[in-house]
Amino acid sequence: MRTKMIATVLILAAGMATAQARSSIWDGVYSDAQADRGRTSYMQNCSRCHGASLMGTYEIPPLVGRIMPYYAGSGLDALFDYISTAMPLDHPGALSPATNADIVAYILKSNDLPSGSKELTAAGTKAISFDAAKPRAKKK
Repeated sequence: MRTKMIATVLILAAGMATAQARSSIWDGVYSDAQADRGRTSYMQNCSRCHGASLMGTYEIPPLVGRIMPYYAGSGLDALFDYISTAMPLDHPGALSPATNADIVAYILKSNDLPSGSKELTAAGTKAISFDAAKPRAKKK
């Protein structure tokens, strides 16, 4: 019984440490250079449907503004995976993981999310939460 209780406490503590290690889209998870590459890739592959300003059309959703609450509460990997498997509409899945990460970086920048020094990677999107609003600073 005591061994099970200790094991449970250790598992819960490990889960809490993992949750605390998760970063947010507000933490500068992409670089400016990556967003610049993403803009070029976006213009070549996405703008014909979503528009040069990312505002979408009557039939195509915008990638600025409304996207924030739509993905809120999920991980950044949800957006990355959708783009990777369903876009571009005329040849889904055709772009490389690096190109898709660049496009996601451009979308983040276009939504006024801060850049940082590291580049976003496909694998890295799993550890990033998509918070619609900037999280409050944690008390120490």
